[in-house]
Amino acid sequence: MEKQFKHISHKFIDSLSDGVFSIALTLLGLNVVELVPEISQSENFNSAILENWPTLFSYLLGFVVLFSTWYQYHVTGQYTDGTNAWIVWQHGLAMAWVALMPFGVALLAQNLDTPNRKWGVFYFGVCLFGNYWTTMILAAFTKFNWPVNWTEDLPTSPEIFRKAAPIFMGVTAIFGVLLVSLSLVYPWAALIGYGLFVSSNVTPVSSLNRMSPYLEKIAKSKARVE
Repeated sequence: MEKQFKHISHKFIDSLSDGVFSIALTLLGLNVVELVPEISQSENFNSAILENWPTLFSYLLGFVVLFSTWYQYHVTGQYTDGTNAWIVWQHGLAMAWVALMPFGVALLAQNLDTPNRKWGVFYFGVCLFGNYWTTMILAAFTKFNWPVNWTEDLPTSPEIFRKAAPIFMGVTAIFGVLLVSLSLVYPWAALIGYGLFVSSNVTPVSSLNRMSPYLEKIAKSKARVE
């Protein structure tokens, strides 16, 4: 048999991803640290902190987004068996959006309490849902068949998970388009929608366990249609 180059180990993707998440999480805190001179020079220390609530709120929201994304990434990643070009590039594009999150948080912080509020909310939403959009674009090249091999200890059937994953990602991508579009008209409503979406992802293990029965139903429905 002719020898061929093999794909990289998933551990290399994990190492890069952890580094990107670490840097992005650190960058989020810089906006807060930059407030120290302004707050320290204020006559009313606590009032100055409250006046900068958009920065503190944006930091909190951005931190929850990044940390819950990292959490979910490793929950599903531990069941991934091997890699291929699709997996490597999907993870690479995901890291591109992770690296952009501090930019989205900074825009939200600077514009949440200004007339440019809608644009701050808009671009934060783009950073929040961008990974879902690019993943669906990549999935289109494989006719929405998830080219991922799962380990045998995956709690649900690997075939079911493979069929249900693009449906879940697709629904989330559409939901993101609707919310980001809404931000240009009703930014506060869109921001509430972002918050609800983010809060639904903070416990990925529990979420996946609750979703398992529904994933099986979705996959079976898809199989019947095909």
